[in-house]
Amino acid sequence: MRTPRTAAFAPNPLWQRAREPIFWLDPALKLVWVNRAWEELTGYSAEAVVGLTCQAHAPSRAGDLTDLAASFHPPPETMAGQPAGGLTLIFHADGERLWRRVEFWPFRDQQDALIGLLGTVRPADDAPSVPDSADGQLHSELLAIRRRLQQRYGLDNLIGFGPAHRRLVEQVRLAAGSTVPVLIVGEPGTGRRQVARTIHQLGSGWQRPLVAFDCAALPAEILERELFGATDPDAPAIGPSSAQGAARKPRLSLGDGSTLLIDEILSLPRDLQARLTAALDARVRLLATTTAEPDQALEAEQLRPELYYALTTLVLRLQPLRHRRDQLPALAQHLLERVNQRGGAQRSGFSAQAIAALTAYDWPGNLTELARVVEHAHARGAGHPLIDLDDLPATIRGNLGAAYAPPVPPNPIKPLDQLLTEVERRLIETALRQARSNKSRAAEILGISRPRLYRRIKELNLPDDEPAHGAEPPSEEVSNP
Repeated sequence: MRTPRTAAFAPNPLWQRAREPIFWLDPALKLVWVNRAWEELTGYSAEAVVGLTCQAHAPSRAGDLTDLAASFHPPPETMAGQPAGGLTLIFHADGERLWRRVEFWPFRDQQDALIGLLGTVRPADDAPSVPDSADGQLHSELLAIRRRLQQRYGLDNLIGFGPAHRRLVEQVRLAAGSTVPVLIVGEPGTGRRQVARTIHQLGSGWQRPLVAFDCAALPAEILERELFGATDPDAPAIGPSSAQGAARKPRLSLGDGSTLLIDEILSLPRDLQARLTAALDARVRLLATTTAEPDQALEAEQLRPELYYALTTLVLRLQPLRHRRDQLPALAQHLLERVNQRGGAQRSGFSAQAIAALTAYDWPGNLTELARVVEHAHARGAGHPLIDLDDLPATIRGNLGAAYAPPVPPNPIKPLDQLLTEVERRLIETALRQARSNKSRAAEILGISRPRLYRRIKELNLPDDEPAHGAEPPSEEVSNP
């Protein structure tokens, strides 16, 4: 398909009356013009959106004009002059989610410089009139994952797929509809806090605060004062005073329907674990996280029995990233688009070589480590739409070489007779060294007769050196090899 060439942008008068939403982006990917059908589709006027830059991320918040413009970010191929399209998510001004197909035609001037992109919006299930973007495939896959999660579970921020992830999302929905304590188990960096926030946001108490306490980072006396109040009458008041001069109450005594997130609960001292269990009631929701298996923590007496039974009514287990390799491209794209939301340089996705390197790595730091790597790669090579292998840290690139190196060939299996002969040779040589070449002593060490030792030395072509008379060492000086 040839790229249209023109001297300058001038919207066709028929575009304004078209029933199909049409828009125009300049080379800096700013919205320059939209028709009436586009305004009706989105619920926003041309005056409200003209001048917005279309950033490279999926929309995340209804009613946000920055997110609205991001719904019309073009695939990387279009900037190189190739028409392309793909799935997009549009938030209407009233909050309705609209899944559509958006297609782009680049226009160039007589000097082959890009002057802008003509975009059209069509129903999501329409047959394409331009090729789907190959470089934007990860973005489309991420949107498709979010679409399935939203349609089935009513949420789209816990990115993933497969049986284990479906079970997790179903448990999150169950936890959100309940008030029982929840224990979230997972290795560091697996997203335990994100899961806890999602449970809180989906629950009936979403308008109440979510208050987090990191037991691994806070001293025991601070945890005690914040959760239960000061036991020492001379202890300083907790937090700022109210207008009436009363000190802020401990969190567990408020009864305001808030949610407590106790992070790394095994680091909470055992006496405070007992007090926490006793203080639980329906007025305060408890979510807790740990990196250890609760059964093992109970056996090791890290977790008190009463708190164990309170927490294990509903246990959510998060998979480490090394067990989610098939989901890693979508997760990396999700994290990349989060970085793009901050503004500045926009990177549309990852090259095939970069994805291969990311997938080959073991990710001991899980999602937290992946987020740092994506942010590092985003900052390198600004100006290129795709993150390439050279943009990744050396530790990730080096792992690719090891992962794709040819396998080491296994040692060939030797015939049994040959293997036994080699073993016998080593035993005789060791005995002769211990006996300082005295064959009588060597035969004793080996537990065989002297004639048999002589015969095997000859058959194995071993050196036949006999020490001088009287040179045989005393037995107590013979040591094990």
